[in-house]
Amino acid sequence: MDFTHSMVCSLLGAAQALAIFFLLRAKRRAWIPPLAWWLFLALGVVVWFYGRSHSTVPSFSHRITAVGKAYDHVDREIHTGYHRETVYGFRFVPDGGNPINIETQIILPNWNTPAIFDGQSFRVVYLDDDQRVFKNEAIDIEILSGKNAGFHDSYDARPVGNWLGIPIGAALACFGFVGLRYMKDDAESAASSDNDDAS
Repeated sequence: MDFTHSMVCSLLGAAQALAIFFLLRAKRRAWIPPLAWWLFLALGVVVWFYGRSHSTVPSFSHRITAVGKAYDHVDREIHTGYHRETVYGFRFVPDGGNPINIETQIILPNWNTPAIFDGQSFRVVYLDDDQRVFKNEAIDIEILSGKNAGFHDSYDARPVGNWLGIPIGAALACFGFVGLRYMKDDAESAASSDNDDAS
C-alpha cells in the first residue's frame, strides 16, 4: 500500500485507540499490568507490518486475469506529499489481446535485470482501474516460463482484507504505547483516589 493511504489508515486506528484509552480513566487503566501494555505494543507493530506488506489500496474494480508475455521493465517515481515511491511496471501482451502497461508493488526476481522481460510468460491478475496511483495495478503475478518459472506473489486488494491490519495494528500499538507512557501517572492517580475514598 502506498505511504499516503497507509498513514491515513494508521491515523484512523490510532484515533480510535486514544478515544478508548482516555474513556477508560486512570483508575481502570491502573489495573492493567505492564506486560499487557507491552503485548499490545508488540502485537500492534506485527499486525501493522503484516497489513502494510501484504495489501494494497482496497478496490471494487473488476479483476482481469490474463496469460501473456512481459516486456520492457519500467520504473516510475511518484510523489505523495513529502514521500517518494518507485512504481515498478512492464508492458504486458496478453495472448490474443492488445498490449497493456502494468504497474505493481510486487517485486519480481532479478527485477534490476531488464532482460528478465524478454518475452517470458506471465499469468497476471490486475485491477481494471486507471484512476489508482498504480495504473492497471497487478495484484497477483505468476511467472510461467524462463529462469524464474514458478515464482508467485500477490497483494490483497479486497475491500475487507489484509489492509485492515494497518488500522487495527496502529490501534493496538498506539494503545500499548500510550498505556506505557501513562502507566506511572495512572498508578499515582489511582492511589490518590483510593486514599481520598478511604478518608
